[in-house]
Amino acid sequence: MDEFWNVYDRYRNKTGKIIKRNSSERLQLGEYHLVTTAVITNNNKILISRRNPNKELYPNLWECAGGSVIVGENSLMAAIREVYEEIGITLKAEEGKLLGTVQQNDYFRDVWKFIKDIDLDFLNFNDGEVTEAKWVTEEEYMQMFLNQKIIPTGECIINLLKKERECGR
Repeated sequence: MDEFWNVYDRYRNKTGKIIKRNSSERLQLGEYHLVTTAVITNNNKILISRRNPNKELYPNLWECAGGSVIVGENSLMAAIREVYEEIGITLKAEEGKLLGTVQQNDYFRDVWKFIKDIDLDFLNFNDGEVTEAKWVTEEEYMQMFLNQKIIPTGECIINLLKKERECGR
């Protein structure tokens, strides 16, 4: 199925332009799209999944579920959809809490946190993007990041979780 993205300006206002993912049309300088990440936590652990070794970007690295927001969605809806597509878990909007937004390169990344007890035996890797999953502590996550086992954008997750703790939210 084709994915279409809304294009945003540097202030995160929709420009009215829509582009098709993986088409010849590319974002121009000063144009952005919206991506989302779902950080699922439980008992001070983070659920991470390993990207398929056949993925073009970051094969075999670990990450929290996420992806691009498509036309008609907001970032919370996209986070819930991506979690279901990648690991087969259904989340509810009221379970999500926005940790923050990071602007990088040509996109805005909204990072959502969900607290949920998930048995790894009940995961279903629906779309082939993910090959396995595991729970790790924040310290293990950071060590994996430093050892380049986590995708490069994973650092923002540690920073936002740390900020959340410091603010007592």
